[in-house]
Amino acid sequence: MHPDFPKLYSEISIDGAQRDMRWAGVEAFTSHCERTRIEMLARLAFSTKPPAGGHQQDDLAAELTDFHKAFSDADPSIEQGARQDQILAAAVLLQYFVARPMVAVAVTTTACGGARKVPLPIDLVTAAENALSFFAADLRRRPDLGEVEIKAPTWSFKPDFSKVQSSTPNTFNDVFEQFTHTVDNVFEEVVARFNVSTKLLVDAAKKADEELDLLSWVFGQRALLPDQLFAEITADQKPLVFARDLALLTTICPGPNSVPALLARAGVKSTGKLKIIDAVNAVTDQWTADVLKNRTPSPATSPIHFAIVKRQETGAGDAWHAGWAAITGIDLETAISPLTLAELFYREILWLR
Repeated sequence: MHPDFPKLYSEISIDGAQRDMRWAGVEAFTSHCERTRIEMLARLAFSTKPPAGGHQQDDLAAELTDFHKAFSDADPSIEQGARQDQILAAAVLLQYFVARPMVAVAVTTTACGGARKVPLPIDLVTAAENALSFFAADLRRRPDLGEVEIKAPTWSFKPDFSKVQSSTPNTFNDVFEQFTHTVDNVFEEVVARFNVSTKLLVDAAKKADEELDLLSWVFGQRALLPDQLFAEITADQKPLVFARDLALLTTICPGPNSVPALLARAGVKSTGKLKIIDAVNAVTDQWTADVLKNRTPSPATSPIHFAIVKRQETGAGDAWHAGWAAITGIDLETAISPLTLAELFYREILWLR
C-alpha cells in the first residue's frame, strides 16, 4: 500500500477493512496503463470542466466504466460518489508515480501552474513534481563501467564415456552432443552478457547525445523554429518557442532537471507574470501550425496547446478567449511566470508525443 493512501482516504473512511478493499481496487486498476486511462484519471482527480468520461468519447467513457468496476469488484457494497471517485483517482495516480513518469507529467500539465487546484488531503501536484525530479535524475545516471565489462565465463566439461565402444564410432555421438550442448550454453551466456553491455553503452550514448544537443542549443543562441537568434525573439514569444525547441531535442522523458536552467540561460525570465492567452497570441501562425501538426490536444491535460487550437480557429486576437476559458475552465486572467509557462508547455509536448 502506498504510504500516503491512508491519509488520502481518511476523508472517506478510517475503517481499515474498507481501506484495504479500496486499495485492492487501486492495485487492480493499475495493472496496466494507457494514455486514455491517464487522461480520464487526471480529469477525475482535478474535477476538470472537461468531464472524465468525455463528450461522446467512447474511449474515455470505457475507462471510467472500468475504473468503477475495479472498485466494485473489490467491494460490491461500495457506494459510488463524486468525492470518493476523485480521491480514488488520486490514489491510482499516486501509485502510477512509482514507475511511470508520464503520469506525473500529465498531472502537472493538468494543474497548469496552479490555474487548476485539487482539494485533497495530500498535495498531488507536489508528489508529481517529486516523482519527475527522481525520474529525470535516475534515467540519466551514467552506467558503472564495471557493469559494462564482459567477464570470461567459467565452464567445465566432463565427457561421459560409459557407453562408448571404441570399435563402434556411432557410440561417440552422445559425447559430442554433450560437448555441443555445453558450448551452446556458454555462448548463450556470453551473448546475453554482451547484449546487456551493449544496451548500457547505447543508453549512455543516447544520454550524452541529448545532453550535447541541449547544451549546443543554449550556447549557440539560435532557435530551431523560427530560425532566428535568441535576441531576435520577443519576450512574450520566448516561453513557448524555446520550450518547443528543448522538447524537440529531448529524447529521454521526462527530460532533465536542468530544463528550467537551460530556459533561463536562453533568456526566459523567472520573474514577472505572463498571461497564457498573451503568450499564445504572441507566436506566429506558421509556428502554431507546425506545433499542432499530428497532435490532438486535450483541454484537460494540455490546456496551452488547446489554447493554440482555439486561436487557430479565429486567428490571433481575443475572439478565441471566451471559448477556450469555457471549455478548459481556466480563468482568462491566469498569469504565471514565463519560466513556469515554458516548462509547462515543454511537458505538454512530451505528453502529446
